[in-house]
Amino acid sequence: MSWTGRGGQRGGSRGGGRPGGGDPDTVERHWRGYLQGGYFDAQGNLNVEYVSRERIEPLAKAMCPEWGGLTSHQVRRYFGHCRALETRLKAGGADWGKIWPEVKKLDVAAADGAAKQPPKIPALFHDFIRRNVAAITCRKDFTNGFLPHFEALVGFGQAHFRRERS
Repeated sequence: MSWTGRGGQRGGSRGGGRPGGGDPDTVERHWRGYLQGGYFDAQGNLNVEYVSRERIEPLAKAMCPEWGGLTSHQVRRYFGHCRALETRLKAGGADWGKIWPEVKKLDVAAADGAAKQPPKIPALFHDFIRRNVAAITCRKDFTNGFLPHFEALVGFGQAHFRRERS
């Protein structure tokens, strides 16, 4: 399955993050302390900053520089894969042990998409996926932490993600 879709970013990015090269862009550059305390507060509730417009929209916008950036199609492929895994969990068709390797494959697909020449996804989106996959340790992290956080990125990012021509 190709998660990154056809076609890459416009322009070139040898360094992985910005046109003309340089260090790859990271979530930490845009959001200090990102995911350091995990998804949940001391009471076990989702930390509201992971679904707040104030935190998420600037991050989504940063994934969409003028020279190219993340497309709606690309982000929806990754998110769709996550929703399909959630559906399998809820339907009882698979337990967490079977889903966990599929969650880890998100990082593999993002690494592949970011390493293509030209890159098919921005380095910042790759870093977002990489950091979140690393933060997921159990079913609750995936379903109650990462999925709402990713959903917020998709929702707040729609105004910024590049539209592909059909």
